[in-house]
Amino acid sequence: MSQRNLLWIRHALPDPDPATPAHTWPLTPKGTEAAARLARSLSELPLPLSVVASSERKAIETAAQVTDALGLDPAAISADLAEVQRPWVHGDYRAAARAYLRSGSAPGWESHADVLQRVSRALSQHWRPEGTTLVIGHGLAIGIWASDAVDGLDIVEFWEGLTFPDAWLFDEHDRSFRRLPE
Repeated sequence: MSQRNLLWIRHALPDPDPATPAHTWPLTPKGTEAAARLARSLSELPLPLSVVASSERKAIETAAQVTDALGLDPAAISADLAEVQRPWVHGDYRAAARAYLRSGSAPGWESHADVLQRVSRALSQHWRPEGTTLVIGHGLAIGIWASDAVDGLDIVEFWEGLTFPDAWLFDEHDRSFRRLPE
């Protein structure tokens, strides 16, 4: 029986601009450096390695740092890995996101069920049967998938603890997550 691994990577720090759609935000220079640094720490992952990224610019730019540092082919791109669709939040975004994560829905926000369905569809297409598949995505979408896949995961606590970038290895046998590098 072959062993397969799934490594979720949250994109590096973007440069948000409320005048432009979030899917077009680039990484900051510090975000680009952090993504390359994280990628270099992943050299011991079980081979073969493949990379798939969200179609959002910040994820694509993070993926480019990962593939360059690890000497891999460019990432596959999947729109199904995009961040939760939501309106622009004026005021306390983190409070709005916490409320959404706790409830599973909010006016104008994509439902948890819809996010889980599309992310799962992307994984069914890209998660290799052996080696390690690196998935570059977004905090809310990763949290929703993880809360379904990992027994006992507190979705709000997980999301609040994510950094830019961040990497979490999923063990499908014991349904657990662990942060890399440790």
